[in-house]
Amino acid sequence: MTRSKFSILGLSMLAMAALLVVSIPLAAADNSSPAPTVGHPIAFAVSAPVRELAKLPPHPQYGFHQANPVRRIPRNPAGRVVDPVEQSSAAPTSHFTIGLNFLGVGNGFPNYTVPDAPPDTNLGVGDTQILQWVNVSFAVFDKSTGTALTGAIDGNTLWTSLGGPCANNNDGDIIAQWDKKDHRWLLSQNVFNGPPYYTCIAVSTSPDALGTYYLYQYPQGTDFPDYPKFGVWSNGFYQTENMFRGNNFLGPRLCAYQSSKLLVGDSSAVQICFTLSPGDGGTLPADIDSDVPPPANEDEFFMTVWDPTHVSLYSLHPDYANPNNSTVTGNNGSQLLTVPAFTPACNGAYGGACVPQKGVPDQLDVLGDRMMYRLAYWDDTPLASVKATPPIPLPAQHWYLNHDSTASGGNEAPRWYEIQASQHAVPVTSVFLFQSGTFAPDSNYRWMGSIARDKKYDILMGYSISSSNMYPSIGLTGRILTDPLGTMESEVTVISGTGSQPDTSNRWGDYSSMRIDADGCTFWYTTEYYMTTATFDWSTQINSAKFSNCQ
Repeated sequence: MTRSKFSILGLSMLAMAALLVVSIPLAAADNSSPAPTVGHPIAFAVSAPVRELAKLPPHPQYGFHQANPVRRIPRNPAGRVVDPVEQSSAAPTSHFTIGLNFLGVGNGFPNYTVPDAPPDTNLGVGDTQILQWVNVSFAVFDKSTGTALTGAIDGNTLWTSLGGPCANNNDGDIIAQWDKKDHRWLLSQNVFNGPPYYTCIAVSTSPDALGTYYLYQYPQGTDFPDYPKFGVWSNGFYQTENMFRGNNFLGPRLCAYQSSKLLVGDSSAVQICFTLSPGDGGTLPADIDSDVPPPANEDEFFMTVWDPTHVSLYSLHPDYANPNNSTVTGNNGSQLLTVPAFTPACNGAYGGACVPQKGVPDQLDVLGDRMMYRLAYWDDTPLASVKATPPIPLPAQHWYLNHDSTASGGNEAPRWYEIQASQHAVPVTSVFLFQSGTFAPDSNYRWMGSIARDKKYDILMGYSISSSNMYPSIGLTGRILTDPLGTMESEVTVISGTGSQPDTSNRWGDYSSMRIDADGCTFWYTTEYYMTTATFDWSTQINSAKFSNCQ
């Protein structure tokens, strides 16, 4: 995409803000790297074309799969605090508009019956297609029209030619990614029917989501690998999981996969994993959204919530030639970034069923014990302040993330951050918080958000919104460069729900997905809602949005 330039006003505002924030000293704690666990694929194959798999009849559904209780990350409850960056009212305008807005896989999608909950709604956006995956089914859509190019395809069907656990199990917790540098799809699904457990990875052989895929089965050992998430980085595909032994949380697991080999069907691709301390909670890997790659030799970053005043940072250095020489930093909260104080979700409990909905007594689940998917990354061409003498280079690396918190009125509200660093291979000590905010413009509950940015520095955040007087719905808010730091503009409703979710173990989410198109301007968002009040009957929506100043 073409590289944009700041307006003088926007440039000077960023320069002033950069002068007001400083690097935060890191906590003095044990930063020793745990030993890596090294793996390789134990099975490899090439799939049939998805356009052919789409012709197969779906497996029959016999009843519903009752949602399992969420595996929570242990957190010490925290008391209520005054949130210094809570935004209790929104700006009267919004500089973005919704474009396409169409039904995804779920209730109402042709020939589809909802079999389970929650949907784990996410998508990848390619050159001409969108691939949406909801728990145990995926579908491909035309990006220009929203037309479904396939029906709902059973997820494990993709691994049919691989055989074994990947082909025989359809367990959800899926991720659909687009590698924009290599123009390839990265799809993943864990096998939870164990022990032992596995990660099933599919990498497309072309930019066509309807084509063939290289298929890999990686071992994950005998501990339960919950809530897997993937990020695309310049030197690998990175995965995070929350590891459990029975009901005991062992810590987050950070894995690097040798993408250079995965992309060409080389079954010797190395998997390098580290399990951190239980206190490190649930981490997310950074995921590149910019055309500009990270600086050469920069390690992958990970982040998570640590406590009501800190975000914890991690970096992983893979050595694919000598995997046992790989290292990870940040173990046991040794790299903490101070953030404005917040009240954890569900009035300090960090999570639980605490979101009311219209017409039913059942409340919906919040996962405030972890960052929400995704950790979006941008790298920008260095710029200089036109006001400073001599000119001051502006930070050029940005990470965008959010998590659930509780606002002063007791309602749930997304807390969001922009974290920055200068243009070089950044050590964690030179990363700083640029801006943050807690979006609570009224008494409604907002949660399960996802955030991203465009090439003009506009930020867009999507989320679910509900209250005792409102069916769960889908909302968006955003900001442009010249808005006051830490603030979002007025909310735009993507779709108003017309039903609530009874029972279903209160499960909701467990995540949504905000993406930025390769054009650098068009956002794509997907999450769930209900058309009717019924158990196991969620629908999903896919929408695009764009800011008026981004062309």
